[in-house]
Amino acid sequence: MRKFTFIFLLFIVNIGADVWAEPDDLLYSAGLYSPKLTSQPDSVPTKSLFEALESKLSLDDCIQIALANSPSVKSAQLAVQEANINLNLAKAEFLPTVKAEANQSYSTSKMKHFHTMDYGGSNVQAQAQLSLSAISEKIRAVKIQKLSLEQAQLALDDRTNEVTRTVKRAYYALLSATRAVNIRTASRDLYQDQYERSAEYFKQGIRPKVDVTTAEVNLNNEKLKLIRAQNLVRTASASLANAMGIVTPKVLELEEIEEPEIFPLSFEEAVQVAYAHRPDILSSQAGLKISQIQVNQAKAGLFPTFSFGAQYEKYGDDFYIKNEESRLMASVEIPIFNAFKSYNKVKQARVNLEKAQNSNRSLVNDVFLEVQKAYISMQEANESIPIAELNVEKAKENLELSRGRYNEGIGDSIELKDAEVAYTDAELNLLTARYDYAAAVADLKQAMGTF
Repeated sequence: MRKFTFIFLLFIVNIGADVWAEPDDLLYSAGLYSPKLTSQPDSVPTKSLFEALESKLSLDDCIQIALANSPSVKSAQLAVQEANINLNLAKAEFLPTVKAEANQSYSTSKMKHFHTMDYGGSNVQAQAQLSLSAISEKIRAVKIQKLSLEQAQLALDDRTNEVTRTVKRAYYALLSATRAVNIRTASRDLYQDQYERSAEYFKQGIRPKVDVTTAEVNLNNEKLKLIRAQNLVRTASASLANAMGIVTPKVLELEEIEEPEIFPLSFEEAVQVAYAHRPDILSSQAGLKISQIQVNQAKAGLFPTFSFGAQYEKYGDDFYIKNEESRLMASVEIPIFNAFKSYNKVKQARVNLEKAQNSNRSLVNDVFLEVQKAYISMQEANESIPIAELNVEKAKENLELSRGRYNEGIGDSIELKDAEVAYTDAELNLLTARYDYAAAVADLKQAMGTF
């Protein structure tokens, strides 16, 4: 006996709850095209990266390039997309499903001593269904996903904040290193002038040979310091490029910042801003809400569960829909005994809530300490600036006096060298104080959760 069966599937349309997610999300999951980052920085430089590197970069340019190239920022952006999809899926539980199906089949069979038998059939069916079981649990699931989305967005803010702080510090370090080269260059020129004067005075018999050799040693030492300063510029440029997420062999040129940003808030105000804006604190508070929802969810296991459902279906043969069927369903499930699982789940959820509360309190204390340290560092740098400015003024005056004394034959080369070293150190100390203040402000803003 031989039997042949042919089944022709005409079409099946299955429209499920997934269609109620964002359309782009379905295309992403299907691999039809790559997802676009929805949380790109608000202001991406319009000029190309190569054009930007050929001109002087502002601090904002560097920050925007870093945000556009940072792998950690992009990972955080993808986490926001994933959390948004999870929220859509949780909401989809409240929506109906619709399904349509049609098929055509044809079969033939042939047996020995019997005629060949052919037969076929067709069927078409359309169905709409809505099921609402454990409604309160689904509501809580939506709330949890909303809070998870909020946490993902806060994590993105935290990464943006950290990248911005890192770029600022690297930007200030490169500016400081560049200015240090200018100071060292001016100092070398001073020693060069001193060497030439000593050599001329030696020829005239005014100064001994030791002054010439001493001046030459001082000049060579300053040249070595200038070389080190120039290398620090290259290192600082590489560090800034790394913070921006780019690779370039050239030394970046930056726009100068004439005056450091003035921080206007008191310590108490800075702490309050941190409590209100720190992404990790806000994320911790969202975590507390999630833990509280999970406690309520565990308690729900101790109470009856109600379910509702509705279904409407039309179907028929030979592609003619002539039959229909409707169903309404309602049920209640009453827990009686489940080996104390619900009771222990409640205890577990309460323990997790208490752990989250303790972690939140610890985080608040850590944030207070972080803001306090950053504020103290900022105050120290701020108070150092006027003293360093006064030192530069006095060291310059002392250098002019020592040079005059040396030229008149009253002072010696040691006194002049000490004055030159003191002036160079004073300028470098002022430079350090100013950029320490700028970096301290960046650290304080990061500690406060503000860009």
